[in-house]
Amino acid sequence: MKLLIFKGFVVTEILVCYNDRMMEETIKLIVTIGIGLVIWLLLRLVSRLNKRLHVRFICNLLKVFVVLGCLISVLNIYTDLEKAAAAILTGGGLILAILSFAAQKVLNNILSGISISFSRPFDLGDKIKVMSGNSVIAEGTVSDITLRHTIIMTYSGQSCIIPNGTMNESMLINVSSHEKVGNFLEITVGYDDDLDLAIELMEKTVRSTDKVVDCTTPVVCRFDPDGPVIKTTVWTVTFQDNYMACGYIRKKLVEVYKENGITIPYQTVTISK
Repeated sequence: MKLLIFKGFVVTEILVCYNDRMMEETIKLIVTIGIGLVIWLLLRLVSRLNKRLHVRFICNLLKVFVVLGCLISVLNIYTDLEKAAAAILTGGGLILAILSFAAQKVLNNILSGISISFSRPFDLGDKIKVMSGNSVIAEGTVSDITLRHTIIMTYSGQSCIIPNGTMNESMLINVSSHEKVGNFLEITVGYDDDLDLAIELMEKTVRSTDKVVDCTTPVVCRFDPDGPVIKTTVWTVTFQDNYMACGYIRKKLVEVYKENGITIPYQTVTISK
């Protein structure tokens, strides 16, 4: 009877120690996740409120570190990380080689993002053109940057997602670094038309257009098979204003030229039997 009581006491002590340990581990788990969640939410808030490129990137980088730190802390509560790491290093050489090869591009994008963030060739909201050789990869407004890629909102309303490694290696043209933005505007008229009148109407239409701050005096820049080409430069404060203004000017010129007997020739094909 005494032995049974003793055994029962031992079992009770083991259960109490086990429950105390589980309670302690649960508290550690809740505290770790809670602290990590608070820090992650603060970084997210700072990232949303601040429009600076390097601040946005650093916040995204720190959020990853917070998640990894919480994950390591949780694993450390329930497992022996030193033994697990030793087992992976001794028996998982092939796995490590595969993972390191797969992570090369990810690491390249992260390092390129760090380089872009601190050199700051552009900022959030800037209008840029990304070029590789003579090819334009993307053109539009920088809307966000993450650890892996930069997001550019094109003027057609599409999101262009470019890896940071590509951004770091490409030629970037930042049109927002100037006080005003210029864009060429060309229109072809007929050889029999009054060129002086066509030039006068073009300049008058451009200067009277809303959001246009200035324009160069239109000139005949070349001769095409259809007729002389009149060219000017339209200046606005922003690229978006320029895009909208040039579209309006083209539409208005069709109406003005038609009213004043100026033709806009175009090639036609006649099919006869």
